[in-house]
Amino acid sequence: MLNGVQGMVGETALVTREIDGAHVPGRVRARGEEWQAISLDPDATVPVGTDVVVAGIERGLLVVFPTEV
Repeated sequence: MLNGVQGMVGETALVTREIDGAHVPGRVRARGEEWQAISLDPDATVPVGTDVVVAGIERGLLVVFPTEV
């Protein structure tokens, strides 16, 4: 089992500040904390209130995608 940020891959989170693609980070709430996040799809906008899954970590940011497409 991985700890820290690496251990978050596969977990769900809630978008608390809109994510605008891969270049404008937003924020998500995961594990009771706020994290900066970008979208796995570089052209997708993920609105506040969307449930997302953590796909990975890039440049210290969580990379996420919506649970429902």
